[in-house]
Amino acid sequence: MSAAEPLVAVVDQGSTATKGAVVAADGAVLAEAARPVARTADGARVEHDPEELVASVEEVLARLTRTAAPAAIGVTCQRSTCLVWERADGAPLTRALSWQDRRESARVAVLAGHAAAVAERTGLRLSPYYAAPKLAGLLAGLPDGAARAGSGELVAGTLDAFLLQRLTGRASTEPGHAGRMLLYGLAAGEWDPWLCELFAVPAAALPPVLPSAAERGRWNGVPITAAAGDQQAALLGHGGWQSGVAATHFGTGAFVLAACGERPQRGDGLLSAVLASTPAGRRFQLEGSVNSAGSAVDWACRLTGERLEAWREQPLDPRRLPRVLPAFAGLAAPWWRPAARAAIEGLTPEHGPRELVAGVLAGVAQRVVDCAEAIRAAGVEIAALRVSGKLTRLAGLTALVADLAQLPVEVSAQEETGLAGIARLARAGLTGDPAPLAEPAARRALVEPRWSAAEAGEEREAWRAFVERVT
Repeated sequence: MSAAEPLVAVVDQGSTATKGAVVAADGAVLAEAARPVARTADGARVEHDPEELVASVEEVLARLTRTAAPAAIGVTCQRSTCLVWERADGAPLTRALSWQDRRESARVAVLAGHAAAVAERTGLRLSPYYAAPKLAGLLAGLPDGAARAGSGELVAGTLDAFLLQRLTGRASTEPGHAGRMLLYGLAAGEWDPWLCELFAVPAAALPPVLPSAAERGRWNGVPITAAAGDQQAALLGHGGWQSGVAATHFGTGAFVLAACGERPQRGDGLLSAVLASTPAGRRFQLEGSVNSAGSAVDWACRLTGERLEAWREQPLDPRRLPRVLPAFAGLAAPWWRPAARAAIEGLTPEHGPRELVAGVLAGVAQRVVDCAEAIRAAGVEIAALRVSGKLTRLAGLTALVADLAQLPVEVSAQEETGLAGIARLARAGLTGDPAPLAEPAARRALVEPRWSAAEAGEEREAWRAFVERVT
């Protein structure tokens, strides 16, 4: 590899595993590493041991750098997961509360009168999923938490800022992660004093916001030149630096993102956020959220003993299945009913384990189409929906998304598009040249709709009526 084509090492810290790769300039993956991480879930409580998350990232990076000598590192991670730690040495003072944690629902309910102002300033919904209410609760539970946060002794931030402090000795975040906190003004591109006061999270406790593609310190002598949210990284891996690209990565959740270019765009029931930034400016996205996708399918497989591999070539027809709303962590975009719960309707004695798993898969597909429809209703043209993740191995799932959405579905040649996207961003941060971000993404398959528009419309009406009945 020539000096003009440096290698980058990238790491993606997720809800169930930390994954990494060494990526060449042409996108080829030269080495991979992964380590599972634990998650404690009990009702509304979903959290991680922050020390385990740091250890997993360092282990993956160490394994990667033993196989190659990267010129730069990129870091991506779960977005709204957050904690409080000591600014001086990075020691965590709390558990890391997952983006799925909903224990601050009561705090959010008290602020319901400010929902419209919060949405206008942040581009987000007032919701317990985001970091600000979680951080307010964590600070309130620490001895002298508010005072120490106000003096800057503590850092209250998202997981990326914590990982970067432990890797480099200095906390920092970037606009995509900052925008998931309900504390970042989308228009101004900085921490909003009114929001900080509303949520009782002092601005002095927040990490500095640096461009997504920029050096933010070194790990073992190697510069870390990019940080991004996991879903933003996945959209970048799909070629989302270009306006109009729409993509879904099927992981624990499934998030339908559409690139909007250099200006933020709003849509009913959707989130408006920063995709990523370079020193030259920010790019924006519209987003629809499905909180339970892979996690719901995993539940169904554990419950029934079915193996996901058995569904690789199996068709899915929701008209012949029980209806399943996979709202294990509330119902997000475009419905926004956080108190909603998973629901099943239409079970008969003829249905068995296979039909239950198929119903969950069909429900995940319907939820993705809910979001795609909202994006199109916001005026964003979608020529094709690009998809990635483990569930895209299932031909029936991708075909059903195409049928219901009446859109071609492009299945990515790279299952881990988040790693591909953060590699592009790290390369741009290393060289200062954003050209890698505009590279087209390779696809493994193109799935065209088979249903007529009338068939799709009838089924979508039945789905929306079902959701209204059970939430």
